[in-house]
Amino acid sequence: MNTAFSRLPRLDTTRVAGSVRAPRPAEQPLTPDSPIIALAYRCLRREHRALLERQPERGTPSTSEDVHQGRIATRRLRVALRLFGALLPQRAAEHLGKELRWLADALGGVRDLDVHTEALREHLTSAGTTAAQELGGYELALRRERLAARDTLTDVFSGQRYATLMLDFAALLEDAPSPAALRRWQSFTVRAGAARYLRRARKHVVKLGRELGGDASPDDLHRLRIRAKRLRYALEFFIEPYPALSAAAKATKALQDVLGAYQDARTARSKMLAYARESRKRHEAGAAPPQALASWRLAQHRQAAQARRKLTPEWQRFLTATELPNFTAR
Repeated sequence: MNTAFSRLPRLDTTRVAGSVRAPRPAEQPLTPDSPIIALAYRCLRREHRALLERQPERGTPSTSEDVHQGRIATRRLRVALRLFGALLPQRAAEHLGKELRWLADALGGVRDLDVHTEALREHLTSAGTTAAQELGGYELALRRERLAARDTLTDVFSGQRYATLMLDFAALLEDAPSPAALRRWQSFTVRAGAARYLRRARKHVVKLGRELGGDASPDDLHRLRIRAKRLRYALEFFIEPYPALSAAAKATKALQDVLGAYQDARTARSKMLAYARESRKRHEAGAAPPQALASWRLAQHRQAAQARRKLTPEWQRFLTATELPNFTAR
């Protein structure tokens, strides 16, 4: 199996439809009175470039950080397409959003296994020799699953579907926004867009968080995490014209991190239980999992409990830090 991306060439998206694009002129600073469509395409162009920088290159093996950053860029592209969708060609934006979801699933499968494997390794460093021996089979199973996922991702990056996605995205961004689009959206400024998009995104997070309360289910907390992530990226998109929004973005990321720690622990526990069930089927019906597996399960339970304890104070900090200014005031 291929365990790295070392044999894959880097896709050259400076060529679209057989022509070579000239270098883009330097971008002008954005202000609150700039057309928001200029901000939209700048965000898309930046995240598209970030994704390309993390794709496999000939002679260079992939790293976990490449997968992680590529996944982030893919997520940010999807949020940008959703946030600024009304300003973009509808059919192209919908098509690219669906294809990016496919790519995000492939990257996410590898990234989740990277996170889970690293957490297990950290546990084994303090769990003792006996636990390491008893968990050896589980660690080996994770390694095999991880290699298979990376092999699948290698196929994704070397396939025509990925190449077409990147070229389609480059075509969307080429010479955009067009003069016609700039004329159409000239009066819709960054100031007006921030007031509309950011307030709506924050409202979704606050509404869901207040509805859930302290006894929220794991699935509910996962939905809250997704909405917080979308808000964070939206806030970051507007930081250039509104630097003060960086504090709100940091507070939203802190909330997202707590929810992420809870989700990671929940996922790790589920994977371990699935492995334990399969182990009992292969060996002896009704056999209990090894004590080391129980220890790993307890470690994840403690992590989840710690995250839930942090959630309430983090939520209060989030509410305070994300009180948005009056964007329309001059």
